[in-house]
Amino acid sequence: MTQIPADANQVIDQLAQQIGTLSKQNAILTSQLAAAMKLIPQDVLDATKETDNAED
Repeated sequence: MTQIPADANQVIDQLAQQIGTLSKQNAILTSQLAAAMKLIPQDVLDATKETDNAED
C-alpha cells in the first residue's frame, strides 16, 4: 500500500498525477468501447435493447 506523505503539497501532487492517469485510462477505455460497439451487428444491439426494456 502506498504511504501518504505528511506534506500537503506532496499529497496534492500525487493526487493530481493519479487523476491524470485515471483520465488517460478512461479516455482509452471509452475509445475501446466505442470501437467494440461498432463491431456488434445492429440486430444484436436491437435484440439486447428489447430484452432490457422487457425487464422494466
